Amino acid sequence: MITIHNFNADTYGDFRKKFLSPFITDAGGQESINAKTPDYERETFVEYVSSVFSDDIKLFVKAAHETSEYRNFIFSIFENALNVKSDDPVFKLLDFLDKEGDFFSCPASTKYHGNELYGLVRHSLMVLANGLKLAPIMLNGDVDMYFLAISCLFHDLCKVNMYEMKTRNVKNEETGNWEKAPYYKVKDFYMSYGHGIESMIRLNEYIKMPEAWNQAIRWHMGAYDISPLDKIAMEKALFAYREVLFLHTADMLAGIVDNV
Repeated sequence: MITIHNFNADTYGDFRKKFLSPFITDAGGQESINAKTPDYERETFVEYVSSVFSDDIKLFVKAAHETSEYRNFIFSIFENALNVKSDDPVFKLLDFLDKEGDFFSCPASTKYHGNELYGLVRHSLMVLANGLKLAPIMLNGDVDMYFLAISCLFHDLCKVNMYEMKTRNVKNEETGNWEKAPYYKVKDFYMSYGHGIESMIRLNEYIKMPEAWNQAIRWHMGAYDISPLDKIAMEKALFAYREVLFLHTADMLAGIVDNV
């Protein structure tokens, strides 16, 4: 059993009606989401609402098609769905991603999952959606929705301002003609400390993350990005913090199962 904190479960029905109605056909329904519950049913109720939130995110990802839609939705998550004050540092991060970064439009890779416009933000939202479902199964005790959401949404910060679009000649198999086709590549001047480490460093420039979530972000690639010595460190992190396997699983589900 987990106890979820910093999630506005009692008013989630209002949130989905206000922010998700253009994307979800029944967003105005389920008024019972806003119903008060007895203390002994509280944890079950909050878990149920977080599960609805997960389903809503997946529906949103399928329906959204504009940078502004992704931007406004992620801002609204912190402004309305979670208990986040207006002076919280997450808004400085979001402001950077909106004005100086390409988080809301860039791809998630050059040739794997999310190698398309909006690939990174769509993948990040899917990781959060999967994380909301996995939390009651893989985590225990007190779960701060603030840090869970931040870790899921920004576990790939290393990819912000990393890619650029180029064109190359591709042969049209039907006509036999060579045509210009767009593709994504890593910028020539891009440098990093490595996938998980770079993301962890960038995130902590804005928000001081708990050690468990830092470890989760550091090792979210699992065995896909690891040396023999790293394997020892990753195994220690896996034993020490449930969040490490949690974030890795949510990420793999988004990239491999959901293919986003």
